[in-house]
Amino acid sequence: MSKKVLSLGAIAMDIVLNSHELPKDDGFAFIHHEQMMPGGSASNVSVSAAHLGMEVYQTGKIGDDNVGKAFMKTLIEDGVNAEYVVEQKNGTTLHTYIIVAPKGKHCIFANPGDTVTTLVPKELPENIMDSMDIFYNDMFSPKAALWIADKAVRLKKPVLYNMQCTPSFMAQCGTSREEIDKMIHMCTVFVSGRDGYYELTGEKDYKKAMRIVQDKYQVREGVICTAGNEGAVWYDGNEYNAPAYSIEPVDTTGAGDCFLGGLLYAYFQEEMNKTEALKFANASAAVKCLQAGPRSRADVKKIFEFKESR
Repeated sequence: MSKKVLSLGAIAMDIVLNSHELPKDDGFAFIHHEQMMPGGSASNVSVSAAHLGMEVYQTGKIGDDNVGKAFMKTLIEDGVNAEYVVEQKNGTTLHTYIIVAPKGKHCIFANPGDTVTTLVPKELPENIMDSMDIFYNDMFSPKAALWIADKAVRLKKPVLYNMQCTPSFMAQCGTSREEIDKMIHMCTVFVSGRDGYYELTGEKDYKKAMRIVQDKYQVREGVICTAGNEGAVWYDGNEYNAPAYSIEPVDTTGAGDCFLGGLLYAYFQEEMNKTEALKFANASAAVKCLQAGPRSRADVKKIFEFKESR
């Protein structure tokens, strides 16, 4: 039976610009292809999990602009329930400009608009978590995220918190370090990259930093670091490692989001052990990197076929 996931966080449209190279400082580069595509980290996670067979409900806030309308259309087409997405009158939806160069290198410029960080509890149903099994969030709407997480904890339902951006960046988006601390204390599993662990602890060795975070916050099922070409590590008092798959990437945009979609499926739905869940999540990310665009629509069969071919 499919688990129900409520996903809250960055939802957006991406303008993807393909170039032969990323320009150097004060430099110049040609764009040879451009396309508007659905994106946003949280909605990418939602789409990935939905294509793996989970029942996913998206929440967050968009504007009533053309970008928001395009986003809603693609989200529904990708099998995600959008009934909890709030539309703001005369609002501007988050949209990004992603420059993609050969070998998957990319950089992202974001126009935050005035909606993505402003969702508040009164805009959502009081019983929003009652029928859900899992809450996923990235703290881009901190008031709503903490409110839902509190409900999930009271209902004894797991909370997966992905600190995809560093605390210093999140502060620019309106999410305070105090709010981040509250979410880490409440979550069941905490995920971040190496930079995130460094900012939380001041420790450059990310494995040592993971231990510091786990000792401080006592995250119930441990902390995960997505470490790029070093793979992924899970620490809960014991350490579990899964190396990255060796591939020639086409586009790495959205790889971390597909890692999280794979993790939701493998660990929370299929109840794989931590090592196997990391391996599946890494495979989900690798499959994404073999295609252009920020979203993956790979199903479970495709992920396992990729794993078995390595």
